[in-house]
Amino acid sequence: MNLYWWWLLSGAVAVAWAAWLIQRALYAALDRHRMLYTSEAEHRLRDLFLYVDLKLLWPAAFVVGLLLLAASVASGLGVIAGIIALLFCWCLPSLGISWARRQRIRAFELQLPEALLSMAGSIRAGSSLASALQGLVMHAMPPLSQEMSVVNRQIRLGASPPDAFQQLAARIGGDSLELLAVTVRVALQTGGPLAMMLEQTGQTMQANQQINARLSALTAQGWLQAWVMGAMPLALMAALGAMDPTFADALLYSKAGHLVLMVIVFFEVLGIWWLRRTVALRA
Repeated sequence: MNLYWWWLLSGAVAVAWAAWLIQRALYAALDRHRMLYTSEAEHRLRDLFLYVDLKLLWPAAFVVGLLLLAASVASGLGVIAGIIALLFCWCLPSLGISWARRQRIRAFELQLPEALLSMAGSIRAGSSLASALQGLVMHAMPPLSQEMSVVNRQIRLGASPPDAFQQLAARIGGDSLELLAVTVRVALQTGGPLAMMLEQTGQTMQANQQINARLSALTAQGWLQAWVMGAMPLALMAALGAMDPTFADALLYSKAGHLVLMVIVFFEVLGIWWLRRTVALRA
């Protein structure tokens, strides 16, 4: 009897010790996830020139995700739907920041050609590159003024203009900024007319933006036509099924109907694949 209680006590101590170790490991993992989650969000917000204290972001996302999981289970939607809602809640801040960053980069690229033409005019009037950048910082709208203020600060601290523009291109990305960095580097290294090269670069960017806008419009038109044409068979089947219920029975419960459905699905998938391939080749 004493031996039995001894083994029972030993087992309870081992279980408690294992539970304590698991709890510590889980707490450490959650703490590391919280730090990475918060630091990544703060870093990406700093790229947007937004300085916000995000200490409550991870606890809020965690609590709201758990509440959605509990509500999904309680309402009968199931654990899988709750886990999907939980993961979506955790990923929602990152998705929002990514969307805001894409919108900011798009706005910056739209402002850039006019900014280069303005810089070219200032340099022709006798201003230096640093003075032209300072004029953009003072008179341009965000996000262009914010990004150019970083470039101007780097130049004032001793960085060369080509390196400053190259760092801007690495931070934001895009072919337009790579072209600008190369243009400034070539003009300063070869002693070429910087104003004329900036003006030509701005005009090239404007032409590219017009071409991309036209291409986007044609692509959107093609996608709309594809969705309309793709929805027509489904709408026709729904209309025929509403008018004649025997049609739906023949389509869903007969071998010939299954064959027709397979053919329809095949051509729908083929059409979507072909359209995506066409859009990719145009892009």
